[in-house]
Parts: sequence; C-alpha cells; structure tokens
Amino acid sequence: MKNTTVVIKYGGHAMERPELSAAFAADLTTLCKQGMRVVIVHGGGPQISALLQRLHIESHFVNGLRITDAATMEAVEMVLCGQVNKAVVGELTQHGTRAAGISGRDGGLLQAHIKEPTLGLVGAIDDVNPALLCCLLDAGFVPVVAPVASGPEGQALNINADTAAGALAGALEAEYFVLISDVPGVLDAKSRLLTALNREEIEKLRAEGVISGGMIPKVEACLYALDAGCHHALILDGRAPSSLRRYLLDDAPLGTVINQ
Repeated sequence: MKNTTVVIKYGGHAMERPELSAAFAADLTTLCKQGMRVVIVHGGGPQISALLQRLHIESHFVNGLRITDAATMEAVEMVLCGQVNKAVVGELTQHGTRAAGISGRDGGLLQAHIKEPTLGLVGAIDDVNPALLCCLLDAGFVPVVAPVASGPEGQALNINADTAAGALAGALEAEYFVLISDVPGVLDAKSRLLTALNREEIEKLRAEGVISGGMIPKVEACLYALDAGCHHALILDGRAPSSLRRYLLDDAPLGTVINQ
C-alpha cells in the first residue's frame, strides 16, 4: 500500500460526533504510517445550515445542492475555510498526522463556473490543478481541502464536497476514492444495501427515484472520478468505527462499490 494515493470525502456524522472523528483521525495516522498518500476533502453542510439559521437566512436545496446567494456564500466560505477546515486539521494533528488545511482557491486548485443561474453561486468545476496537492503530499503532509473554488472573475463559488472530491481523485488518478456517508451505502427501494453498482444500474435507480437528493452528487462524483482515471470508488458508512481502515487495509466488504 506504500505510495498508494487515496482521496477521501469526509463529512456527516463521522465528522460531527467526537468518538467517530477521533476514530477517523486515528485510522488516518495508521494509513499514513503504511505509506499511503492521503487527501481529504471535507463537507460542512450541517455547520453551514446552523450558521445560516442563526443569521436568519433560509436554506433551500435542489438535487442535494444548496442554493447559494451572496450572503449564503459568505457564510459557506467562513464555515468551510475557517471553522470546519481548521477543526479537521486540529483533530488529525492531535493524533499524529501532519495535516495542512487549504481551500480549492489556493494555488489555483479548483477553477469553476456558475453551474446554473437558479442555484446562485454554486460552481461546476472546469479545471483542477493538483500542483499544490502534490507539493504537500511529497513533503509528507495530508492536504485537507475545503470545497470552495475560484470563478472566472476570481469570485468564490460553492462546490458540492462530493463533486470536489471526485474531481481531485480523478486529477490525481488516485487508486481509491472513498466517500464517507451517513448510510451503509446506496440502498435499494426496500432499504437493502447494494454492494456494487455500475453506470447503467445507477441511471435506472435514479429514474425510479431510488437514488435521489444528496445521494445523486455522491454517485455522480464516483463516476466522474472513475472516468478521469481513478481506479476504485466506494461509498462507505462513516458511522461504523474504523470502516475506512478495515476497507483499505483489511479488504473488508463494506459499502457500495461503484463501477463504470
């Protein structure tokens, strides 16, 4: 596993619950000691919603994407690049991992355009320049990336964390792209875990409404990463202790594997 590149989308309960975030940080230390090159892209949806609520700004979502006006974008950047990013870095550092927090705006990492005018300042990624990530990885750091991109005029754009992580996994041609979720994986209409899915099956489940809401950008991110050169993509339950370590080091049959 030495020099294996792993991109992890980190969020949900795994990030919010102290016992799970501590277990995640401990697992990261183990993976890094095995010689893995790890990049983390974190979410922050609940923290953003909490701040918006305190500011009396209402949240609206379309297909799992937050409609982002100028006031919402200020809150998004404040929470993701400040509060959440540094909290993740602090937790990892406390457990012995050399972590460095950046955003997609640093080093021209993520360039994007406005996805749809009706969504406001929500970005669709045009280009990924992983040079800064490679510098940090080569120096032995774990980059922790806040999913905010630069727009055509240099403005901040809100990027879905799943989408950002998939784009980075593809650009780095990562061996593994792991999306840590709050569910066991992709579930069928009877709430049973689907252990593997391909593109055709995903489209069928989307048409039937089985894959909906926040799961849509997750499966799309996995397919994008695979198309761009990532080798393996997985949606994993972050509520199960050490699920990441068990999958990567013990080859445990966990979550939903996404295939092309």
